[in-house]
Amino acid sequence: MVVFAAALLCACGEKAPDWKNEAGKVTVDPTVAAKVGDVLPAWEEGWLDIHSINSGRGESFFYIFPDGTTMLIDAAGAWNDETHDYGDGNSPGVPSKPSVNVTSTSVISNYIRHYMPKIANGKLDYVMVSHYHGDHMGVVDSQYKLHSQGNFRMNGIPGVGSAFPVVKLLDRGNFDDPPSSDWFSGTTAYDNYIKFANWSASTNGTVREKVNVGATDQIVMKHNPSITSRFMVRNVAAGGYVWTGTGTGSATALPSTAELKALGKNNAGQVGENVMSVALLLSLGNFDWFTAGDSQFNDRSNYSYKDIEAPMAKAINKHVEAMKASHHCTANTNSSELLSVLTPDVLVACAWRDVQPNSATVKRFINANSLVRIFATNLTDNNRNVLTTNGVDVGKFACTSGHVVIRVQPDGARYWVFALDDTDEQYRISKRLGPLMSR
Repeated sequence: MVVFAAALLCACGEKAPDWKNEAGKVTVDPTVAAKVGDVLPAWEEGWLDIHSINSGRGESFFYIFPDGTTMLIDAAGAWNDETHDYGDGNSPGVPSKPSVNVTSTSVISNYIRHYMPKIANGKLDYVMVSHYHGDHMGVVDSQYKLHSQGNFRMNGIPGVGSAFPVVKLLDRGNFDDPPSSDWFSGTTAYDNYIKFANWSASTNGTVREKVNVGATDQIVMKHNPSITSRFMVRNVAAGGYVWTGTGTGSATALPSTAELKALGKNNAGQVGENVMSVALLLSLGNFDWFTAGDSQFNDRSNYSYKDIEAPMAKAINKHVEAMKASHHCTANTNSSELLSVLTPDVLVACAWRDVQPNSATVKRFINANSLVRIFATNLTDNNRNVLTTNGVDVGKFACTSGHVVIRVQPDGARYWVFALDDTDEQYRISKRLGPLMSR
């Protein structure tokens, strides 16, 4: 905790040390002058940006690598109405941002358009679908326009992907290999995604690939990879397979595809789609970031293979500076076993339902690192009361609304965290933390 305490001193205004890039050139820090009320400055070469785009409809993360390579992971696409009847007994959604009159596809596209680096030439180098759920890839509904050529509904990934040419499309593979319980319930959203993928391939030359678990050469800098040797993206998990922690090996404890299909939809041993989520470990120097879609551990006491987080903890076995809370920081996810390894200093919780973040899950983060700074993208009054009743001091959260941006300097030694006002599309800073020191 000593290093993190030093980071807090820097955040409070103590002069941060000068630093040089790999060529020995002292680089001007574009974030030092940015203050609350300012529009967040644009990305600059050498820096790593991680943008959580909040529409209140699910998750969407926009990455800008040190050389300007762009990557979108998920495109929030749940119904654009917080009163929607989900028919599953779950809690209502949070208010749409900036309003119910603006679709999540527009929010994401406008945000990307604002921060897209010039070197990307208006393209998304990578678009990744973490798993096949509507709040990550887009639900299909008549309220969303039908693409005139591709015959797909322009919501979520298909909506954003039709606004920007996509170079490479990454996902866990075909929905039925292995099948989750969701596959048995119908494939409407997945079929819509495949229609988009086919259209994008024929129109823009998009290449669709299955995530190669364990690999570090599938997601790389495309524009100027020589800019730094300190950047790497490790594919940690996808489709129930997990990196072994050695080389590029991977393994799975799940039943085979044939066995899962034989189980059918309602068998207790069947696996939910969340377990199939893609997980990545992204590093720049000493800075590490972990993201794992909706990974969880439901019913692991009866079926150990449903805990996809346990093998990830063994494989990663290192502290990370920051992470996205898996499954929106709800229940039965972000296990003590995983967090005791990761011990994140900064947490981004992308809440879009009334029960997110979950009290017990928040406590696990705090138990793993008592100094963790929690940035929640949304928080309803009802859940604020629930958290308070359960002993969580919401007043200590770094923010409870907004887009969240993590910006890492080129050597990875320091980083900043910003919350941006999401009530309009001006991207003004509402909270600022940093510089924090990587450790």
